[in-house]
Amino acid sequence: MVDISLLYSAVTPVRVFVALCALLVIGNLAIRLSNRERLQFAYNTAVLAALLCTGGYMLYTGAAQSIMGLVSLNPFSLFFAVTMTAAMLLVSTLAYAYARRFDDFALMASFSLLGVYMVAFASSLITLFIGLELMVIPTVFIVLLSRRSLEAALKLFIIGSIAVALLSFAVVTLYGSTGSFAIAAAQGSGSDAMLLFAAILFIAALGFEASVFPFSILIPDVYEGSPAYATAMLGGINKKVGLIALLYILMLVFAPFRQAFIVVAALSVVTMFYGNIVALMQHNFKRMLAYSSISQAGYIMIGIAAAGPAGVGAALFQIFAHVFLFIGILAIVAWLEAHGRTEIDDLIGLSGENRFAAAAAALFMLSFIGLPFTTGFIGKFLLFTSAIGAGLLWLAVIGIINSVISLYYYARPIIAMYTTKADAEPRKMEWAVAAVVAVCLALTLVLGIYPQPLIHLTSGAATYLLAI
Repeated sequence: MVDISLLYSAVTPVRVFVALCALLVIGNLAIRLSNRERLQFAYNTAVLAALLCTGGYMLYTGAAQSIMGLVSLNPFSLFFAVTMTAAMLLVSTLAYAYARRFDDFALMASFSLLGVYMVAFASSLITLFIGLELMVIPTVFIVLLSRRSLEAALKLFIIGSIAVALLSFAVVTLYGSTGSFAIAAAQGSGSDAMLLFAAILFIAALGFEASVFPFSILIPDVYEGSPAYATAMLGGINKKVGLIALLYILMLVFAPFRQAFIVVAALSVVTMFYGNIVALMQHNFKRMLAYSSISQAGYIMIGIAAAGPAGVGAALFQIFAHVFLFIGILAIVAWLEAHGRTEIDDLIGLSGENRFAAAAAALFMLSFIGLPFTTGFIGKFLLFTSAIGAGLLWLAVIGIINSVISLYYYARPIIAMYTTKADAEPRKMEWAVAAVVAVCLALTLVLGIYPQPLIHLTSGAATYLLAI
């Protein structure tokens, strides 16, 4: 007779999570062959929800486990994984409403999410490298699902190719200095110059992935030329993975090298100014949001430059906040694009057509600025205070100045939406879009009013990361 207790003891949350990852890819592949999109959406949503619940349970219980020295499950990696799983669930719902072939999207997105998990759980440079490539390559094909996005996909491929080349060079340089692929503190005696060179290469390579200036020149073209659901995935998931990977590498490998963090601080300044100043001159709504997203990467880098528990926690909080702010606003953009409205002037009269869409878009943009009682305000407050605590008052002041600059270009679409239009007719949102917007708006407001649970998670993740 089989001992049921032994069978139950073999079923651990980690094994369930791995099994669900396999089911996500295999199931989406099998259903893709049958061309049944409703079944594909239901299956994909169910497995993503199960992954979210399993990851959330492991995060809640404080699971920590290393497997073969290649992957590591801990509070930091689990927070990362849970956030990106929730983001993918929302992007998948948005794609179901607007993707020309949702079954192709679901299959490509499942491979991309596996890449995200590999980056999240990486404890080896090899795992990190493979994970980033597994995330980026399917995303190029997702952009190509729209027949009009060939140029955007080509530019995204170019960005990814340059990032791969630099990352390969960085990994080889670091291995030549340390003799190990493990993501651990680099101990260099006579090789400090080479290690610093490796740090610069990592910053450049992951800067391409994270849309950091000057590595973000092509990003606005990619965002504008891609379908809105693909742009939501790029800005809400892929670019945030690049930022977290940069944070992860710098804090674990190059923490003793202050020069690397000076470079990060300098890049933070130019990224904020570039994104905000160029956004002032945009007329296309999605392109304006692209430059806004670049400036947000600059704000997040303030936390990385602070290089302490407060800075890392603040960066993680702002990453979480921007993930759902960006996906929420892009869901509204997707709805507008479906009606042929792409310019900021096309937003005139939106409040008379759909009050919920106008109010949600306005709140998302006000949160980008840093309106109190939103996650954007809490994130920026934590970032600026962490910079001041690290002796970087000048960087916090520059961040505040850039927040004031951003007020001017966010005001334009808000004013347009609440400008009266004589022939405005009521327009309804598709249920999928309304659901995505509602979830993102709820997270923005609830965690903006009561941020303690999220601050507790991000602080715990930061403390664990710096204690490794």
